[in-house]
Amino acid sequence: MNGTLRPGADETLHIFVGRGHFRIAADDLRALLSRGKTVPVTTEEVETNEDGTVTGRTAIVGHAAVNPAGRAVKVFTTVGHFIVPLVSVRRVVRGEAASAPLFPLIPEGCP
Repeated sequence: MNGTLRPGADETLHIFVGRGHFRIAADDLRALLSRGKTVPVTTEEVETNEDGTVTGRTAIVGHAAVNPAGRAVKVFTTVGHFIVPLVSVRRVVRGEAASAPLFPLIPEGCP
């Protein structure tokens, strides 16, 4: 399963994988790209109560980190693990690209 990175109007990075929609907040995105910090990947969980009220909360469902070589970002979520070149992430964040593909991260030794 492949995914896509897209910029958000609120300077967040949106991650779409299948029916899943995840985000990296703007502050976390700056920490990831400038200092190489591991940052949380979040999603909105929405519930409808018995009385009809709708409540929502933000849940951490994974993390993103720059790989040791500093050339790619690995994204780990509840729906899978992905990798994207760091230069592609930077282009999306700066608005130079409308989107970038995420590629499935397959563990070494697996066919």
